[in-house]
Amino acid sequence: MMYTKTINDRQVFSECKTILVNGVWISNPTAEQIASEGWVEYIPPVVAPDPITEPDLNSVIQAVKKILAAQSEQLTDEEALGVAALYPTWTSKNGEVVTVGERLWYNEKLYKVVQTHSVQSDWTPDVTPALYTEITIVEWPDFVPPTGTQDAYMTGDKVTFNGEHYESLIDNNTWSPADYPSGWNKVD
Repeated sequence: MMYTKTINDRQVFSECKTILVNGVWISNPTAEQIASEGWVEYIPPVVAPDPITEPDLNSVIQAVKKILAAQSEQLTDEEALGVAALYPTWTSKNGEVVTVGERLWYNEKLYKVVQTHSVQSDWTPDVTPALYTEITIVEWPDFVPPTGTQDAYMTGDKVTFNGEHYESLIDNNTWSPADYPSGWNKVD
């Protein structure tokens, strides 16, 4: 505990572990002895904290993300890759329902939901192509066998299959170029 008293017109502070009483130094004085010598408990003045004049950086980032969320859904996949940090992380959606077309950030990659589902910790985007497809700007990505119409190839979609480039000629194309050659156009 800290005590104070005025000596020679100056405010003096002490813990009062030893004090001078009637010309005798006393160690570990009692509260009564401390008070009898004019010492009072020092209570620091209450100082109002400085007002917060600027929001913290994290608050600013979250506000910008919120404002841009609706606009970011209108972006093409290529544009979305350029601002991937605006999209929610896959882990932040754990236990929530995600719908077709939503974009999520996972392991430094952007994924698009291809089937509405509840996010589960064991259904990560990198190992569940029936639920997610990686968004890339590779013109001729490797052919990935679709698991159904939710991730089927559409007319104009480009793939690399067995080292060759193909373009889908039909919508909802779930076959490989080998399984249904008339659904694909081989591009040289």
